[in-house]
Amino acid sequence: MTKLTFIHAADLHLDSPFVGMSNIPSLPFKRLKESTFQSAKNIFDLAVERAVDFVLLSGDLFDESNRSLKAQLFLRNQFVRLQTHGIEVFIIYGNHDHLGGEWTPIEWPENVQVFTSSTPSELSYYRGDQLVASIYGFSYKERAVYENMTFHYVKTTDAAYHIAMLHGTLAGQEGHDAYAPFQLQQLITRDFDYWALGHIHKRALLHEDPYIIYPGNVQGRHIKETGEKGCYLIQLSEDSRAADFISCADIIFEKLAIDITETAHMTDLVILVESKINELKEDGIPHFVRIELTGDAPSYLEHTQLEALEELMTVFHEQEEDEDVFVWVMSIDCRTNEEVIYPEDSFLKELTAEIAQFESYEELLSPIKRHPTYRKSGKALTQEDELDIKEEAQRLLTEQLKQL
Repeated sequence: MTKLTFIHAADLHLDSPFVGMSNIPSLPFKRLKESTFQSAKNIFDLAVERAVDFVLLSGDLFDESNRSLKAQLFLRNQFVRLQTHGIEVFIIYGNHDHLGGEWTPIEWPENVQVFTSSTPSELSYYRGDQLVASIYGFSYKERAVYENMTFHYVKTTDAAYHIAMLHGTLAGQEGHDAYAPFQLQQLITRDFDYWALGHIHKRALLHEDPYIIYPGNVQGRHIKETGEKGCYLIQLSEDSRAADFISCADIIFEKLAIDITETAHMTDLVILVESKINELKEDGIPHFVRIELTGDAPSYLEHTQLEALEELMTVFHEQEEDEDVFVWVMSIDCRTNEEVIYPEDSFLKELTAEIAQFESYEELLSPIKRHPTYRKSGKALTQEDELDIKEEAQRLLTEQLKQL
């Protein structure tokens, strides 16, 4: 059996708007706006550097179904570059870039093969006259696909390798809409050599024989998508297999938990935070960070906590706004003394329970939804959005109550 080397990536989300981030200065914001493009380019650079056979892109290449001409031309130029190196590309479209949208279409170069059917079909990878691999997949015709598509994946050739591409949700994953849901055992029993998954932005190696992998998205887009992002480099042969994650993100989002128990003065806090920021800069990659101060609350923050931390954040912003490799502090949250156990009948316990049980988002948003701007550009809340809202509400509540 011949050796096969390829890159598996998903969820490029080109044209991501980075909602809520436009208030930062022009230099870091411009870098952020272009980060999805640069991260994608880093993947294609890697494909050329490693001389792979092909690249698998498992859905949500674009952030919206109404994909921009800029994003399409960017990908076309990258695909042409891959073509000059003899590298092929296989694409499925997911819930964000489904085929039901409206856009100005462009032609992909001949090395690109797109799955346009709404049920899994086969596309072939040849090396000379030899059929080396059969790739199977489907694209979303509309934003939501709720059917379990697993049983439509059937081998149809005698290729040496059979690889499945699927943009969907592993059953039981909380906080995600259950698009094209599947059970892990269902994939295993289909007897494919590799499952190239997409949709979930947190990378996960679900199974090793065969490999069943979520590569995650290639670029974090907010503070919920922390850490390294990138793709998997896959090597398959008759007697060995390897799956190596390679970071390709142009910008990294991160949460920094800093214990301030031992700080005696504000100066100590500043020095401690600056040391953590400088450690991140050693990677040579810009960061957006949320700092969480933990441990025992020091006396110097007792009466001026919010004001002091807001002023401190402004100081850090002024230091970083003109840097090429910056660490942009998005917030400084005081999480000190969180080991305090509140009585069961306490006010905080009651409010926490109210937040956890809240479900009336439609009623709450109904006045907003009647506004013309929302009707034109608004999006329905996902389960993940609702969880984020509850977590942020809980955080703000706890922080405000500390000031009482």
